[in-house]
Amino acid sequence: MLPAELTPFIGRRKEAAEVRRLLESSRLLTLTGPGGIGKTRLAMHTARTKHRAFPGGLWLVDLSTLTDPSLLPQTVSAAMGLPGVSTMSLTETLIDHLADRHGLLILDNCEHLVDSSALLARTLLRASENLRILATSRQPLGVEGEQIFQVPPLTVPPKASDAEPPEVLLRYESVNLFVSRAQAAFPGFQLDSGKGPSVARLCRDLEGIPLAIELAAVRMRSLSVEQIVARLGDRFKLLTIGHRGRETRQTSLTAMVEWSHDLLDPPDRTLWARLTVFAGGFDLAATEAVCCDDDLPAESLLDRLHSLVEKSIVIRDDSGPGDRYCMLDTLRQFGRARLEESGELETIRARHRDWCRALANRAATGWAQSEQRHWSLQLKSERHNIRAAIGYCLTTPEEAITGLYLATDLWPFWLVHAVSEGRRHVERLLTALPGGAEADVAKVRGLWLAGWLAFYQGDIRAARRHGQESRALAERLGDDRSRAYATYVQGLTAAYDHDYPGAKALLSAARDHYDALGDLPGRWLVTADLAGVLGGLGEIDAGVALCGSAIEECARRGARWNQSYLMWILADLRRLQGDLDEATRLLKEILEINRDFDDPTVVGACLQSLSWIAHGRKDADSVAWLLGSAHATWGKAGISPLQYAAWRKAHEDAREYARASLGETAFEETYQRGARMTPDATIDHILNKAAKAAPRDSRHAANAEELTPRELEIAELISEGLTNKKIAQRLVIAQRTAEGHVERILRKLGCTSRAQVAAWWMSRTAS
Repeated sequence: MLPAELTPFIGRRKEAAEVRRLLESSRLLTLTGPGGIGKTRLAMHTARTKHRAFPGGLWLVDLSTLTDPSLLPQTVSAAMGLPGVSTMSLTETLIDHLADRHGLLILDNCEHLVDSSALLARTLLRASENLRILATSRQPLGVEGEQIFQVPPLTVPPKASDAEPPEVLLRYESVNLFVSRAQAAFPGFQLDSGKGPSVARLCRDLEGIPLAIELAAVRMRSLSVEQIVARLGDRFKLLTIGHRGRETRQTSLTAMVEWSHDLLDPPDRTLWARLTVFAGGFDLAATEAVCCDDDLPAESLLDRLHSLVEKSIVIRDDSGPGDRYCMLDTLRQFGRARLEESGELETIRARHRDWCRALANRAATGWAQSEQRHWSLQLKSERHNIRAAIGYCLTTPEEAITGLYLATDLWPFWLVHAVSEGRRHVERLLTALPGGAEADVAKVRGLWLAGWLAFYQGDIRAARRHGQESRALAERLGDDRSRAYATYVQGLTAAYDHDYPGAKALLSAARDHYDALGDLPGRWLVTADLAGVLGGLGEIDAGVALCGSAIEECARRGARWNQSYLMWILADLRRLQGDLDEATRLLKEILEINRDFDDPTVVGACLQSLSWIAHGRKDADSVAWLLGSAHATWGKAGISPLQYAAWRKAHEDAREYARASLGETAFEETYQRGARMTPDATIDHILNKAAKAAPRDSRHAANAEELTPRELEIAELISEGLTNKKIAQRLVIAQRTAEGHVERILRKLGCTSRAQVAAWWMSRTAS
């Protein structure tokens, strides 16, 4: 018999269905995950819903308080109600009892008795062919034939949903759980629009961990939800009360995590603590560079890391370009406290900073070659670690010097992925610098980078000030590299001021400096802007020739990002020549290249340029949605790239033409349609991939009217490039529900791909 549930089982519909399915096909199923994630509750719920499938018996064995492995057979025997006196061993008694029974044995909380649990499970399964075992453990048992199910956290609302009405927030499992338990602790509590954002943040900060959420709900007896959220920075002190009658380790967050910590060997505890300096994730190479030393040798690292993964302390993440690992923030906070207690915190943080600096240096070197895509992805995946390293460099003035070296080596990352963030970091580091000659060497680099990034944000005053100061300091220090970049920034600001002759002189000088230094990425960039200035001076053929030779060099070296930047300028020069077809071809090729980089500056610029071409072709509808898409792409990245007067005029002319042609209402609707599309969906549409694949028969047009309102809503989200998972999150429905809707849409429209659905939606909204 299973104990009755004292509180409602909330959420887990998808997980419960999957566990039931796995239990039908596996004789040993182990639910794994960190403490408090809900393994026991899910196992019990599964057993209750499947009890008819086990007429021979259903037995729950709670091992949480058992400390002597030799008593495991006796504990299982007692749970089955077997007599304690027999001439046979207890294991033989169990085998005899289970021989012909179709039963389910639940071994709950096996993590501290893994070896003995594995031995008993293997013995019983071999002797009793109709037996099923459902185990819960923070690590797998390691028995042949074992099926492992990693129990995930409850679903949590993303930040964008905080303002959603209460009925929408309640669809997230974590919110539903908190509200249910909070009302039990404080009956007057109601989720309303005022409390919604705080509840959503609480569930998000607690990462959907059921035990943590339940402990927080108990605090509602004495604190408001806003007060609880304000205290979550020290969650191990806050979440220390639970319900009498629970296991001790389930009455506080500290006890729950300490249970896991106490089960580890000392080297595993050391690795757990040291890994907490990473933010957002880490790979094996980073772990070795930061965590290994004489106390934790590199040759043992793989075994130690595997142990932490097995015990659900570290999570393996294979969703990106390479295998990475991460840790729940609750476990990170606990481990960070242990690292501080050990006296190693500053040492490991310094190693982490040094690893980030070495990474940035390799990226800066590799940016001149065919490794641009690799480094773009790598640095993007290490974004949180970069922030942590710069944060460490802001702790003392001396560290700010190292921080500026790190930040300036990362200029490709800031330029491609994080203009606003990069400028903010650099300017904070500049402010934190000490005085002295050593600081000036770092300062001169920080100034030109701050000016360059300010230019892309449209803050020309700051760009001009930083550029001038950097160039003057570079001249005094004799720093040729900084002189080149500072002169480049000054050339850009001169072009913004419509001083094309001055811009030409400055950019030409910067190009000469880059040539002398052998700095290829810098020379390619300044060449593109110099060609653009030549176009502004009416020297279009010279600009085209300049771009052409540089594009060929980039193509030979595989420097695809720089190639796309040059091609963008070339496309605009072709537009000025009146060759709209060639300009369009170039822009489409750039968009294809930028699938590898996801650079909002270049993608937004291409969309803007295409709107100008659409203006030239008198296509008002395309002008409107392209302008909307370009604005949204730039806005999300904090970029304002209409720096040149000629570009600003082309933008205004195109917008006024579309507004006059379509009318205010139609223009705004079409503009917003473009703004809602994801960059990927926009690129697909522009490249005509969806249109070429669209069904030509009349069947999809006839069946279009059969789509339900929900299916029409999902068709629009498909056109925006959202995956089934993203659609489910946006609409707050199960992913399988979203998949079912998509399958019905494909069938009704007679489509064979999502691209066809996107093309159908675009043609429908355009007609």
